[in-house]
Amino acid sequence: MKFSIFTAVTLLAVATSAASTTKKTSTTAAPAPTAAPVFGQCGGVGWTGPTSCVSGHVCSTYNPYYAQCLY
Repeated sequence: MKFSIFTAVTLLAVATSAASTTKKTSTTAAPAPTAAPVFGQCGGVGWTGPTSCVSGHVCSTYNPYYAQCLY
């Protein structure tokens, strides 16, 4: 059986292509916490994080832009 240079290169390219695999990874954002920790931010204009505090703590507003979980 005779192979031309083109056939040999094509077969090599196909074999190399089949041997290499691409690992696809997906990233997902971590879920937002449901309650802010002690001393964590719990509110304010534009705040997109948790708006409640862990049990036993209250969300105290300092100004329209910042509220914090305290005892």
